[in-house]
Parts: sequence; structure tokens; C-alpha cells
Amino acid sequence: MPTTSAIVRIVSVPLARLIALVLSVATLAFAAAGCGGGGSDSSSGTNPDTWAADVCGALQTWTNDIKSKSQALSSDLGSSSDFKAAKQKVVSFLEDVKQSTQTMVDDVKAAGAPSTKNGKTIQSELESGLTGVRDTFDHAATQAKQLDTSNPRAFVNGVTDLSQQIQTEGQDVAKHFQNVEDTGGELNDAIKNEPSCKSFTSSTG
Repeated sequence: MPTTSAIVRIVSVPLARLIALVLSVATLAFAAAGCGGGGSDSSSGTNPDTWAADVCGALQTWTNDIKSKSQALSSDLGSSSDFKAAKQKVVSFLEDVKQSTQTMVDDVKAAGAPSTKNGKTIQSELESGLTGVRDTFDHAATQAKQLDTSNPRAFVNGVTDLSQQIQTEGQDVAKHFQNVEDTGGELNDAIKNEPSCKSFTSSTG
């Protein structure tokens, strides 16, 4: 019978990696959006300042929600008496994260394309990349349901594989954002001036 502290230790590293992944994706998404928004054009769309506030707000709510859920999971695992109970808590957590990510994607879509050069392309790339994040958590939740709880080694190996899957798919999403053309401009300024974007843009330079 594993101790509760052992269960927490087993899952704590994947949790830390998950939070790091979420923050990295959010930061890269805004770096890409800022790089791709050079100049304004006559096409219809969302005012850049409004767009930055709406999208940054959606991503900030998302990252805060996942941090909160991660902390709650760590606490819950401390009261888990066996690996079966821990597995169910991990599955529920990942399903909740997937739903939270879907809500974030819906909010980003609702913001619409910014009325800047390449605005439609930027919006499309952003939505596509963030949908990829949702799919990553969907895949992770499915895999978590298959975790073997018959013995400690099997469970540890399963959690390790799950963590690696999330990291690998998350890195693919990060590469997606890095492919946006670097042109600078109005949207970049809107993002830099939006208070809710500070936590993302401060690490992008």
C-alpha cells in the first residue's frame, strides 16, 4: 500500500510540467500574435486594443484556472489511499482541464480577428494552435483512463508516459506559434499596452 506522500510525489512532476506547458503556450501565442500584426488595413475586424483585452483575458483566466485545479489535485492526492483513487482524481483533473481549455478556445474565437494586417491569419493560427492544446488534454485524459494501478511500478511508468505525451504534444503546439511571420506593428503595441497581457509578454522581450 503506497503512502499518500508517495502518490503526491509521483504525480507532482507531471503537474509541474503541465503548468509550465500551459504558461509557455500562452506566452508563445502572444509572442506570435504580436509578431504577425504589422500595420492596419481597411478590412473589418476587432479593434486591436479590444482584441488584446479579450484574448489576454481568456488566456489569463485559463492559466489561473489550471493553476487552481492543479493545487486542488495536489491536495486531493494527499488524501488518496491507493493508486486507484489517485488515478480517478488524475482523470477527473485532466477532463476538467480539457473543458477549461475548450472554454478558453471558445472565448478566443469570440474575440474575432483583429483589424490589422494579417489579422485573419493571426486569428486562424491562434485558434488552430490553442485547439491543439485542447486536443493534447483530450488525449491525456483518454490515456489516463488506461493507467495500470495493479502495482506501484506500473502506475509510475504510466504517469511518466502520460507526462511525456503531454510534453511532446505541447512542444508541437509551441512550434506552431513560432512559425508566424515576424512583422511587428499595431497589434504588438496593443498587446504590450494591455495590462492583462503583462504576465505573458514580460518574458518575451
